[in-house]
Amino acid sequence: MSEILYFAKLIAGELIGVLQNLLFWVVMVLVAFQYRRIAKARESLFGIRGNTVLRDTLTATWYGFIGGILGSILLVLTGINLTGLAINYIWPLALFLMLINPRFLCFSYAGGIVALSNLLLGVPAVDVPQLMGLVAILHLVESVLIYFSGHAGASPMYLKKPSGHMVGGFTLQKFWPLPIVAVAFLPEASGLTILPQMPDWWPLIQSGNGFILGMSGVLFPFVAGLGYGDLALAHTPVEKSKLSARNLGIYSFVLLGLALLASRFQVFEYLAALFAPLGHEIVIYIGQHIEFKGRPVFVPPLRGVRVLEAVPNTAVQAAGIRSGDIIYTINGQPVNSKRDIETVLVSGTRLLEIEYITHRKKKWQRVILELKRHQPTGIIAVPEGDEYTYTEFASQSIISRIAGKFLGTKKS
Repeated sequence: MSEILYFAKLIAGELIGVLQNLLFWVVMVLVAFQYRRIAKARESLFGIRGNTVLRDTLTATWYGFIGGILGSILLVLTGINLTGLAINYIWPLALFLMLINPRFLCFSYAGGIVALSNLLLGVPAVDVPQLMGLVAILHLVESVLIYFSGHAGASPMYLKKPSGHMVGGFTLQKFWPLPIVAVAFLPEASGLTILPQMPDWWPLIQSGNGFILGMSGVLFPFVAGLGYGDLALAHTPVEKSKLSARNLGIYSFVLLGLALLASRFQVFEYLAALFAPLGHEIVIYIGQHIEFKGRPVFVPPLRGVRVLEAVPNTAVQAAGIRSGDIIYTINGQPVNSKRDIETVLVSGTRLLEIEYITHRKKKWQRVILELKRHQPTGIIAVPEGDEYTYTEFASQSIISRIAGKFLGTKKS
């Protein structure tokens, strides 16, 4: 435990130095643009605003630094050596892939492509087991970030499923700039923190090139970017983020195991390089399958009005009403549709007494709230089938698209 605390102290000092790295600010700008895009889409669909782009970006950066400390400790203890990982190839490729789809801002795809290029073509020069270990640890950190913050800022949506049914749901999109520290072996180590004496079992993931004589082991800071995208239809955003975190965690441990084996048996290099992108696609496919085949949460109840979202920073949200709750009465009048709610509110009253049942605990609640002048109620109800603004489903998973083509599944 004392060794881990010692490393944590060294790593925290190195991470502060990342603030002087231009690439870190480039990633920050990219993350800010992604949150700006999400905010605009949210406002165009429902005319509402969530948190500010600056707040979302700073929150993501805070979580990114925490994840960076965790990831750095894991990278140092496993002995991942940045010297032969072709980071200069992976980053531009990851940024290019992001232009195709934002969720491709992920080292599983760029790392897998670079590793396969090395194994099949011999270029670029890269230590495949260590690269796959890096990808595994970054995704393990991502699974932790998803578990604790993947649901935050989820955007409500009306979705038309391939079957033609309209359901409510959420898009979960998060982006984190990840400053991180790993081991590097350099001929000149001035200005960098020298790696202290390591245990006999280190490195856990062996380097194919071994340690280069005459070079110093140092703690070297660099920058990564993590992105998460998902849908919540059969689960609430909180439930979905925990489920996604579990699946991604399993993927990470499997890939880490393959990296360990690849450092000892060459045949596993191919398995690890293939599993990095394909395993990630399988995780996405499973997540989508669960949501589309499961029982949707955000559909109208037999009685009352189900809340899709209580808009942040509104009186309803402050009163404790949450996504999935069912509103039965407002000011003593039964409500069974969005129009019923509008009828109650058209009188202009600003004092509301709302009776509802909570989604999670099925507990009857009554709250009294007062709306400020020109303040909206903040209630977004689930779709009732007559909405003219909605999203049609387009699969995010390459595997699901291939399956749909061969099985004749129709996609909207």
